[in-house]
Amino acid sequence: MEYINLGAVIEQAIARFSQNRIGERPPVFLVGSSTLPDVPWHDQSLKQLVRLFLYECLLANDPDAAIEICVRRREQTSDLNGFVGLNPWYWIQLRVSGRGLKVAEVLIDDLFASIGYRCEGWARLEESAARLGTFAASDKPEVKMIFCLELVRQRLRCDLLVPVSEPLAVPQPTLQNVTHAAPQT
Repeated sequence: MEYINLGAVIEQAIARFSQNRIGERPPVFLVGSSTLPDVPWHDQSLKQLVRLFLYECLLANDPDAAIEICVRRREQTSDLNGFVGLNPWYWIQLRVSGRGLKVAEVLIDDLFASIGYRCEGWARLEESAARLGTFAASDKPEVKMIFCLELVRQRLRCDLLVPVSEPLAVPQPTLQNVTHAAPQT
């Protein structure tokens, strides 16, 4: 079992993007917690996916449109649990949203495939523009992650939902706002 520090992974992805993007960079706003617990995961695939996904989002984003990255803990949701067949203690939600994001199901499928996960399918949620994809590890089909794409008022929201099946004795995180503005060159 690996313990993934999502805060550190996000910071590394932002730093790498800032070094590699040529031209104007979009402003990045990170909303999260300094006390967010490390996420127990069976291998390094979660860390790789978050790194790849954030890097692709930041690299392809319109430079005039801000990106917001938010990480939070979500309690169990019976609708989601029943739909994907999981019953975790809680979920970790990584949301990337913005008006300049260029993300499609094909990109998400490719990113998951690159870390050894197969798409079990995409579903459109009733009375919503949201599309929900379920991805399972090729070598452990019971290990799953959920991805949701939703366009709301010209703002794309991308949610990675990670089930945490192990209880942690960590206090509920308090949110703080941190602004990361990439240096302009």
